[in-house]
Amino acid sequence: MAEKNEGYIGTVISTQQSPNPSSVDFVLTAGIVRRSQFVEIEHPEGVMLALVTNVFKTNKYFERADSVKEFEARGKAIFEQFPTSEWEYTVANTKPLGIFSSGKVKRPDVPPSPGSRVKIASPELVKRFYCFDEQGLHLGAIEAHGLDVKLNMTKLLKKHLAILSISGAGKSYCASVIIEELLDRKKEQGRIACIVFDPHGEYVNFAEPAKPGYVDYSDKTFLVKGSNIRIGVPNLSARMLAGIIPGLSAVQLRDLKRILEKMKQNMKAGEGPFDLAELSKAISDDDEMNQNTKSSLLAWISELESMHLFSKFDSPSMRDLAVPGRLTVIDLSDIIDVKKKQIIVSHFSQELFSERRKQNIAPFLLIIEESHQFCPEKVSEEEAISRSIIRTIAREGRKFDASLCLISQRPVQLDTTTLSQCNSKIILRLMNPYDLKHIAESTEAIDQKSLELITSLQIGEALIIGEAVGYPLFFSVRKRKSMPSSHEITLEEAALQFEQKKTKRDEETEALL
Repeated sequence: MAEKNEGYIGTVISTQQSPNPSSVDFVLTAGIVRRSQFVEIEHPEGVMLALVTNVFKTNKYFERADSVKEFEARGKAIFEQFPTSEWEYTVANTKPLGIFSSGKVKRPDVPPSPGSRVKIASPELVKRFYCFDEQGLHLGAIEAHGLDVKLNMTKLLKKHLAILSISGAGKSYCASVIIEELLDRKKEQGRIACIVFDPHGEYVNFAEPAKPGYVDYSDKTFLVKGSNIRIGVPNLSARMLAGIIPGLSAVQLRDLKRILEKMKQNMKAGEGPFDLAELSKAISDDDEMNQNTKSSLLAWISELESMHLFSKFDSPSMRDLAVPGRLTVIDLSDIIDVKKKQIIVSHFSQELFSERRKQNIAPFLLIIEESHQFCPEKVSEEEAISRSIIRTIAREGRKFDASLCLISQRPVQLDTTTLSQCNSKIILRLMNPYDLKHIAESTEAIDQKSLELITSLQIGEALIIGEAVGYPLFFSVRKRKSMPSSHEITLEEAALQFEQKKTKRDEETEALL
């Protein structure tokens, strides 16, 4: 009899609502069970895999408040008067995920019978259900089962990924883990290029030589400082410029297009590339253009010149940005002007996508930090210069192996159209009910129970939903191998570093005097 019960921890019970194909309760008969664990349940068609969604304890002696109060009033605790421990038991609520039968997984459309035995699911069964890939990206682990979460790169990234959470919950940390996995891939496994638009300098550490104890990725990282970026004017079309210049009329657009096309023809004829100053001169010298149109265009181009962003050539070139097995960090932390940052994101995203469509560059993952700044919801086109191309990549990128990873702490401010195109989402802790509602509205794969659990996640715990896993999965993000970002230090460490630097500067100044 002991062998027959070996490994079993519970028995399915009958309640008014359970068991049914979407909910099964069991009473614990041995050991312990925790929320978010997986269990196997005996089933007439095979083995049912279920997720423990809640655990609660009950005791008949404590069911009625009036009885407890009356017995406790006698001066003795109730457990001193009755054998209460013998009547305490644990009940677990579970959600059936699938039934394994004849080597296949089928949807649970028939419940198990009351009395069916339950045991902790084997790691192999969980791996089969979620289709973990031993050659995939190692993101973390299901700690209750000691099981590594390794996801197929195509399923996770091809149809786009979003990483969402409140500030400080581990979005950038999780993204860094994904970057490490991409940089660690061997050529024969298939390597893609990885490009990050980094508004706060959170990924520049990848370009720095690693301290002892960390993996050095500096030889696989190309760092581009925002202040060194230049956009080649010959690479801009009139329509691209119209996206940058607010309120351009049809007549102004027509004249600008005519001037640009003429200058590009001259360039091909041997006159060489041109910049904004030469474009301004060509507009000034044009005899066909209305004076009002000319004045408006010259004023707008003068405003663009003041950004010190445009030149005769793109710098860096697109082919330098997208190299298989390499990371490019576009560090925008030294740029304050939001419009300037949007122009950079817009231009380089358009050029990367264009080059990828022609297969001139490698398949790539484009990571956009603070994506609600670059692809905002309910904002005019003039204030969302980069939104159009991000939407386009979200809609069409999978056809050309151009993938997006959108990272945001305010999902409610992120464009719904774009977010809904991200077929996989990694959600860390979120508290704002509007953010949760926005995610629910843009994601078919998430259920109410998973939404409720998101608010209780700890730092480093995550929920992944969508095509990468099929069914929502809670896991712990693994420890990163690369050197931490300077943004990850504590307030105490930041204060100490400041005082040490100040002391050093003061000593150097005294030495000079």
